[in-house]
Amino acid sequence: MPNDGQSAGQNAGQGAGQSTDGAGQNAAGGAGQQSGQAAPWHGLTDPDALSYIQNKGWTNPADVIKSYQGAEKLIGRDPSQVLVLPRADDPDGMRQVFQKLGKPEKPDAYNMKLGLPDGAKVDEGFAKSMQQLLHKADITEAQAKTLISDYNSMLAAAAAQQAKDYELNVQADKQALLDEWKGGHDRMMGKAKAAAQSLGFTPELIDAIEKQVGYAKTYKMFAEIGAKLGEDGLVTTGGKTPSFDGMLTPAEAKAQWDQSKLDPNFMAALTNPQHPGHKAAQEKQTRLFKVMYPDG
Repeated sequence: MPNDGQSAGQNAGQGAGQSTDGAGQNAAGGAGQQSGQAAPWHGLTDPDALSYIQNKGWTNPADVIKSYQGAEKLIGRDPSQVLVLPRADDPDGMRQVFQKLGKPEKPDAYNMKLGLPDGAKVDEGFAKSMQQLLHKADITEAQAKTLISDYNSMLAAAAAQQAKDYELNVQADKQALLDEWKGGHDRMMGKAKAAAQSLGFTPELIDAIEKQVGYAKTYKMFAEIGAKLGEDGLVTTGGKTPSFDGMLTPAEAKAQWDQSKLDPNFMAALTNPQHPGHKAAQEKQTRLFKVMYPDG
């Protein structure tokens, strides 16, 4: 049986072991709690500094260095060369930005004559409207120079091409009238011009009609008017009655031939070699056929 000394030693040893285990457990728990609440990377605790870092979006020292490098580039710059971008809902701030970029103070500073040919006139109403529009759109003077110059050059090129195309069409129409009227061309043109003059059409009005319907249609119209009024005689602005004598057009020759065939006296003279008017009838037929069939 153990004596009292042994019992006391065992109890003391057990108590010491338990105390040692408890101390180890407490130390481990404390270390775990400290590791779960690690200090921030910047080591700051000031509320304003913490708010500034958060607003900047910095998450590590590298972010701070990059931000400083960007700011360093602007240090010492001319303030007039530094743009501070305003909010989208700040019209005054945006206006100042565009003015720094080169937007003129007033709309009339835009030169609307750029790119126009020498001697060309500016449409004042259009120019003023465009100046207002460019200024409203915050267009800089340098941008406006490109826009205005290229736009005017484009219009000038289009007008030149239009004039060239019109002249080509006029030449084609003139040839078409020569082909249609054949030997009666000069007489029909004289009839057309006399009719236009008699009715008070100025050259400017005739040109305007030409541009709308074409050269050929214009002069065919006046020639038809002259033909319809010819029986009563046309009096020009000079007080003279124009003469429409001359060769017939193919259409007029055919009309005369068709009318002659309905005349029994003419047909009798044409078909009877013994008829006194036979030679005259043949000459008329030959003359009309030459006009009707110039290539025959």
